[in-house]
Amino acid sequence: MSWERSQRRMFLLAVALMIMASGAALLIQSPDIDPLDAWALPLMAGLLLALQGLLASRRIGLTAAFQSAYLSGAGYLLLALNHQFSVMPAGTGTLMESTYWFAVLYATAFLAYPARQATLVTTSILTLAALICGWHLLAGTAPAPPARLMGSVIQFLLTGAVLVVMHGTMGVQYRRLMATRLAAYTDVLTGLANRRAAEERLATLAHEQTPFTLVLFDLDHFKRVNDVHGHATGDKVLRGVGGSARRHLPAGGLAARWGGEEFLLILPPLSDQDVQVMLETLRQELRHQSHGAVSGVTACFGVATAESGEHPDHVLARADAAMYSAKAQGRNDIRLAARAAGQGAGTGLPAAPSTAALVTSLAATPAPATAATYAAASHGEDEAAREHGLERIGLG
Repeated sequence: MSWERSQRRMFLLAVALMIMASGAALLIQSPDIDPLDAWALPLMAGLLLALQGLLASRRIGLTAAFQSAYLSGAGYLLLALNHQFSVMPAGTGTLMESTYWFAVLYATAFLAYPARQATLVTTSILTLAALICGWHLLAGTAPAPPARLMGSVIQFLLTGAVLVVMHGTMGVQYRRLMATRLAAYTDVLTGLANRRAAEERLATLAHEQTPFTLVLFDLDHFKRVNDVHGHATGDKVLRGVGGSARRHLPAGGLAARWGGEEFLLILPPLSDQDVQVMLETLRQELRHQSHGAVSGVTACFGVATAESGEHPDHVLARADAAMYSAKAQGRNDIRLAARAAGQGAGTGLPAAPSTAALVTSLAATPAPATAATYAAASHGEDEAAREHGLERIGLG
């Protein structure tokens, strides 16, 4: 979320700078304003303001805003390039100042588009610029002799070609860097975020003082699966659980493999009822999973919502205590940590309250989902299996 906010601020700054530049260009030319600039610059400024408004109201996304602004700027510069051949003073041997902005255009393409698309876009712009210049030189439409303009045009096009190649090469390197960075923050087995990514998200939330809800859950009897069915089956179980966790994330949430068979969900602040409904849906989906000889996956869930100024380590400790309370009470349950009272914003980890005072069972609280009956039914199935001398194969 911090990345998105920074990008929105950058777009707002770019809009402000472009509008000021357009206004300055018109002011400098006044009262003899160029016919193209007289309508094109106000139109572009209006379009940028409209894009900012749509972005602020979330009617369009960042990508659409950046690309629309980029294409409007590219269109204006190509029109200006074509226009200058008809208005340049007779006898001039250089292109006009507006061509300087093509260097910025080639560079910003790699901010508005992925590297491959940016290379294609900039190559297309360079090709159009070459066609415009070639047409005017061959047709002799410019007031200046073509021979005197040739050197300036060639330098302009060669410089553009070098910039396109350089930025294309840098784009490839950037894409590789991003792939490496993604790998560093991704759990290879499940495809979820890894512990490092989750810790950095928590640090960002603490720095920005953003409220959040944590769910820490651990698969029941996972060691038995590895011991009885092998690690290949265990890996299938972990991948299946990771996929389910990802599917049930609310907007803005992060699912991470915290370690081994332990998973962490970093969520926007949710009410007890909302988190119960979400986790009950996830729990029932896990219960119906099948991975070879393993049928049915259960887990213990601990839930804690950060209080104002509470350090993420303390929130995590409360969620961890809630999860272990669920384990102590027979597993396959959802436990909600009690609200932390009087937490400061210190940097150290405060001592966690005792489990007895910390945890309440979501399965025992009224809610639309049937957590209580579901947990009771699961416990009853286990007891019935033991009475008949059977050991249930799975995670439940």
